[in-house]
Amino acid sequence: MAKKASTTTGGFATAFLKDSAKIDGVATTAAPPRYWFSIGNHAINAVMSGEYDKCIAQGRITGIVGPSGAGKSFLIGNAIKNAQEQGAICLVIDSENALDDDYMGKIGCDTREEVGYYYRGVSKVSQVIKIVSLFIKGYKDQYGEDPDAPKIVIAIDSLNMLQTETSAENYDKGVQKGDQGQKAKQIKAMLLDFVQDIKGMNISMLVTGHVYRNTDLKNGEGVWVVNDGMRFALSQIILVTKLKLREKDSRDFSGITLKAFGHKTRFTKPFQSVSIEVPYDSGIDRFSGLLEIAVAQGIVKKAGSRYTIVGEDKSWYSKDFAEVGDRILEQVMANKTAMLSVQEEDDDDDDEVAG
Repeated sequence: MAKKASTTTGGFATAFLKDSAKIDGVATTAAPPRYWFSIGNHAINAVMSGEYDKCIAQGRITGIVGPSGAGKSFLIGNAIKNAQEQGAICLVIDSENALDDDYMGKIGCDTREEVGYYYRGVSKVSQVIKIVSLFIKGYKDQYGEDPDAPKIVIAIDSLNMLQTETSAENYDKGVQKGDQGQKAKQIKAMLLDFVQDIKGMNISMLVTGHVYRNTDLKNGEGVWVVNDGMRFALSQIILVTKLKLREKDSRDFSGITLKAFGHKTRFTKPFQSVSIEVPYDSGIDRFSGLLEIAVAQGIVKKAGSRYTIVGEDKSWYSKDFAEVGDRILEQVMANKTAMLSVQEEDDDDDDEVAG
């Protein structure tokens, strides 16, 4: 007759716990992120983490994906700005010349090396691997896995613009030839290596990538296709779409409206979205999108073009939101059970993503 299983640790389990703890590189606890960075906007933070002041997690890779011109570089730039404000050292790897010093300065980043901002322009997957591995190796050699080591953000913009060695050689020869899927395989393998390299470290990674329209819609799979390697390797994926020009007058445009959709989230429920304003000539507004959430939660009521905080008499226009933003944010943050998703009415289904 078989012995009844014990509910207490003993026997083989005691030996297993002792011996497995000796295996180099094996964790014995499943720790949550030690800290987070804001992306610079409370509404997007909440869509990705469930908290209005958290978006980019320590020890994880976050992807910002979307069609061309969707605002991916704008969001990654603002994430870097906010990480700097939290004392982070930033390594910025740019494959499409989108994060030049002038642009980053307008957003509010400090691009001086003496403050810990390191820029590297690249063109190949192999160059990214060499730069990141060199950087992380030096960091590990100095700090090991000290939980009090400096906070690091590594940003790569963009994965899709990178070449393989083969495609670069073909270009040099004047030959236009595919690489038989090697680029996708190399990027996937690179991201998986990065996942293993940064977990447990005070390192957060941000990457951007393109999505493409699904030309074979079946069974409601969605209209956007996210690269398999990114979907598999990344802890979080923000899909940005739905650009609409915001007019100052009939001839001058001041910016766009961006929809941020939680395509993959491990810290809150997925598939929530918010719309925010993206100005061309400045950084992100941390309150953008929050008014719509407050209305949806019943914290603010709207009458025509004026708004009122429930329980108060004074009304105001949306342009005056900054004056009451902190008070509304406090109420929204306290309303843990209310929905976060605020979607614009639209005839399109661009929120849906294949895979």
